[in-house]
Amino acid sequence: MTESEAIEVLTDRHTSIGTTKCDDVSWRKLKPAIDTAVNALEEIQQYRAIGTVEECREARKKQGVCEPEYLGENVAIGCRDGKCDCGNIVRSYQNFCDDCGIKLEWDCVRG
Repeated sequence: MTESEAIEVLTDRHTSIGTTKCDDVSWRKLKPAIDTAVNALEEIQQYRAIGTVEECREARKKQGVCEPEYLGENVAIGCRDGKCDCGNIVRSYQNFCDDCGIKLEWDCVRG
């Protein structure tokens, strides 16, 4: 069963719940559970349409942006140290790698 089929089945079941005359607690809990499941499946579909995290990172690399790998704080200089995708050690005050010239994106790099 695909996600779209599951959404359709859950949505169809969801609409029929309101028409039943059942005071059972499990029926009253089923409606919000189905709402939550449908919302989660729809959100997953949206994320898949955008692309995986790995695909997004690869796209950024193709655009010439690097998120350096965090290596630690450089207390002596008052900055962060990182490693560029090319392997060169870079510092957070640098906008570009001295070795390969790629733009460095430090906003996302955390320790």
